[in-house]
Amino acid sequence: MSFLSVEVLLLATLIFGTVLAVVWGIQGSYVEWRQSFTLNAKVSLEDMFVFIDPASVFRMNLLIFLAVPAGVWIATGSPFFVGLSAVAAALLPRIGWALLKRRRLMNLITQLPDGLTMMSGSLRAGASLQMALDMVVKEAPAPLCQEFSILLREQRLGLALEDSLRGMADRLRIEEIDLFVSALTIAKEVGGNLSEILDRLASTLRAKAAMEGKIRALTSQGKLQGIVVGCLPLFLAWVLYIMDPAAMLPLFTTWYGWCTMAGVFTMLALGGFFIKKIVTIDV
Repeated sequence: MSFLSVEVLLLATLIFGTVLAVVWGIQGSYVEWRQSFTLNAKVSLEDMFVFIDPASVFRMNLLIFLAVPAGVWIATGSPFFVGLSAVAAALLPRIGWALLKRRRLMNLITQLPDGLTMMSGSLRAGASLQMALDMVVKEAPAPLCQEFSILLREQRLGLALEDSLRGMADRLRIEEIDLFVSALTIAKEVGGNLSEILDRLASTLRAKAAMEGKIRALTSQGKLQGIVVGCLPLFLAWVLYIMDPAAMLPLFTTWYGWCTMAGVFTMLALGGFFIKKIVTIDV
């Protein structure tokens, strides 16, 4: 066998080993990503009482992750936009879960004063705390009845009331539930008229919700201005690309164009952060 044949054989072996190692690495990363994604999806969806097969959610997310960059590549042919769309497609499930969770918590905050009034009326009529909680579970809409049903199940399994309330506060992590947990815990430890305490807490939460609604209405213009200012550079870049693609193409195909785009997105992110700080007012 000649020296050239040995070199070719060694090179082919090296290439085969490298390809095999890359395939094994990709397969291991894929399996790890699938397991992590399905586990996080299962926990997140069950916390929101949404019972969907996590494997189906993973397949849908994988389809979006592959289809969106491919569509962007066909439409633009720019590696920059392909990478940006791939990052956006990867973050889409987390953003969706965060929006769903926020919407559920907002509904819970809205329903909580009525639930507290219901509990107060039951206690005033002579019912026990367990019976008052059970009435909220039966009469209140979701998600309030769902969270109180967890509280009741833990009580029936023998968990102490303080531990159940603490678990509820740790699970939801919103100020209104913390106030409710503190009111029940203090009333259980030092005594007092629990129905009156719940009535006052319901009135306080209604006043707090009304004040937050006024603040959202007054700051909506600033939020809209932030959205418009953030989207305006992207809209102008798209219009200029349509008008003169040759002049705008280096912005998406060269390293200095990518650096310029990175600087633009960094400044947009900083501007959005500061606008959010200005229009966010805690009550």
